[in-house]
Amino acid sequence: MKRKKTGFTLAEVLITIALLGVIAALTLPSLANNVSAIQLSSALKTSQATISDKIDAGMALEDVQSVRDLKAFEHPENLNLIYEGLGKYLRLDTVEESHTVFSMKDGTQVAVWPKENIRQINTKAFIYLQDYENEEISPGAFIVKQNGGKVLRKSAKVFIDVNGYTKPNRFGYDVYEYYLAQDGRLYPVGGSDVSLFATAGASEETANWSSGQEEYRCDWDSIGYGCAGRIEDEGWKITYFGKKKKSTAKP
Repeated sequence: MKRKKTGFTLAEVLITIALLGVIAALTLPSLANNVSAIQLSSALKTSQATISDKIDAGMALEDVQSVRDLKAFEHPENLNLIYEGLGKYLRLDTVEESHTVFSMKDGTQVAVWPKENIRQINTKAFIYLQDYENEEISPGAFIVKQNGGKVLRKSAKVFIDVNGYTKPNRFGYDVYEYYLAQDGRLYPVGGSDVSLFATAGASEETANWSSGQEEYRCDWDSIGYGCAGRIEDEGWKITYFGKKKKSTAKP
């Protein structure tokens, strides 16, 4: 009586290993992107909430309704005094070098923040105060209110870099841009509130991440300026990593 064959032949094992390798090659990049997306969105949400809450607490402590009424801005022309005042709430640190940021699309340099104008917040975000002296007020503030928008004044820019100076430092990947509004909250560039502000309340689509405009677009083929808005709009999820936008050009 012949014994039944048990185990696998060498050929069968090699074929199985080859198949597993193909499957891994197809799934691992996607898995890696998903893990990175979860980590980055979580860090971004934490930083955004922490900064907003701390500024809000400072405004409550000083009993003011607008960021510009904080004691830190008694001398708006003096950045050092402003930073010193805000440091009571945000724990600001000086930086040793300027911060350079690159495009998500092709890695080209798109922004440099001089070290004199920025401070690093303990959450790894950077506050950029160059705009404070010339605070922007929406000419259509009443229309913004009418449309449910909250950003009536853009007091400054806050760039949240979720991993600090660690590379790649790319917009839309680990760097995200926000406006600090008069109410002490951070609102994402590319989001509906900032879109209403940027267009004097006329259209929240014009400056929205989904508008298709290069300045605000957010996909793997864009600079990534408006990605903070997209992430919030999509429920604090990053869904665009590794996805190239399909070309609409005719062959």
